[in-house]
Amino acid sequence: MAWPPGIRNLVLAAVAAVVTSAGAVAVLLHPEDGTRKITGTVDAAPGLGWSIDAVAIDGRAAAEFRDPVAGTEFDMDTLGFVDAGDTLVTVIGVADGSMLRDPMMYGIDAGTGATRWRAPAGELGGCAGTPVDGDIICFTSPIAEVPALIGYDVASGAITRTPIDWLVFSLAAADDRVYVAEGDVESDDVRVHSGTLADPDSYWTRGFEMGTSWEDMPSDALDVSHGQGVLTLGADVAGFDLRDGDPTWTAELHGCSRITQTFDALVLHDHTGCSGNSPTGAEILDRAGHTLVATGGEGVHDLTFDRPADATIPVLLADGAYDRRDGAIRWTDPDLVQTGPDRNGGGANRGTATAVLGDVAVLRDSATRTATGVELRTGQHLWRRHTERFGTVQGWDGHVAVLTDATGLWAIDPRTGEIVWDISFLAVDADPDAITGGGELSAKGDGHYLYAARRTIVGLRPLGG
Repeated sequence: MAWPPGIRNLVLAAVAAVVTSAGAVAVLLHPEDGTRKITGTVDAAPGLGWSIDAVAIDGRAAAEFRDPVAGTEFDMDTLGFVDAGDTLVTVIGVADGSMLRDPMMYGIDAGTGATRWRAPAGELGGCAGTPVDGDIICFTSPIAEVPALIGYDVASGAITRTPIDWLVFSLAAADDRVYVAEGDVESDDVRVHSGTLADPDSYWTRGFEMGTSWEDMPSDALDVSHGQGVLTLGADVAGFDLRDGDPTWTAELHGCSRITQTFDALVLHDHTGCSGNSPTGAEILDRAGHTLVATGGEGVHDLTFDRPADATIPVLLADGAYDRRDGAIRWTDPDLVQTGPDRNGGGANRGTATAVLGDVAVLRDSATRTATGVELRTGQHLWRRHTERFGTVQGWDGHVAVLTDATGLWAIDPRTGEIVWDISFLAVDADPDAITGGGELSAKGDGHYLYAARRTIVGLRPLGG
């Protein structure tokens, strides 16, 4: 039976709490059971399995969700959570200018929306975006009295502190290892360590003579997500082997150029001029730093979702598709580059690929207002459609791709371009501020999805599931 919103919020606010170890609190809080069909949706669309509200959980009128990866030292206004399998881990706090007041870390049951635990989350410089041995690992901000790595047990929220004497500025995780970058970046005195929460340099430590100013420190200085390590500080970039930390290559950024990692340890080095951000060429580097392919022209692709099926799927640059292993040209297509400006006068000569989903690329040309599906192994066009609605691909379960915009979520079949289902945020909650665009989506598989907005997180699942 559905509760009226007012009664439901009272029930959500009625929390039975038991204090556990290290400051964590196990919380017995259960949102409504059952799956509700969302008004105006087709039968193929997932229903609303559960919905949680930051204010109802936290008790403060202006409470909002934040992504733990961004830390809590400042309010970076980054919405989202860390997907830890059966649990999603998120921060709730109150925005106060550039600060996040009294932040708390919460563990939420991904299947039911029940709050499993909460724990203090103040003075965090950042957290890894994936668990390590059952813990979400974070590092304290420079203002903390006792520098430490802090682990939040995904199941219980129990806190483990590992004191360190490092000035940590970035942290990442992959394959049950934590990688910590620390040192004085303004003196080019930097080290990267690999280890565990209890012993963060147990595998290796490597020094890097590179740096930048603290004011120019990027939030993602350390990246280990695509099969190799990449450290970016100011104009200096270095690649390293994740197994032993051995440096593998270096590169230098100029002006507004940038580095982007892609599948199978390839790196896009995009030389973008500052004046009007007009492209001036790019190259793709392999894991040894060798140039696999280069272009002196336009057409760099900004992929919001990049998940090729395997290393036989070519990588896109300008109007060509290139073998990831040897750089050989596989096919070309002029539709990979937008030749005219969009309605705002920009976008000309920009790459049109926005997502790689297995063996299909989704192209978006904002000048012609068209979307196209391309078979990546052959370059064959699978479909082409005129559309006035362009969204961002944020999830893919191997069957449908889910896009988001300011109004809602919708799914397409990447091989046909057909819209499979469409969910309006207002159909889920009539309050226009409850569920908004710009949030984080996670595809859990078998038609289950999580979506986190500023005030609300929802769990979507198949009707009857």
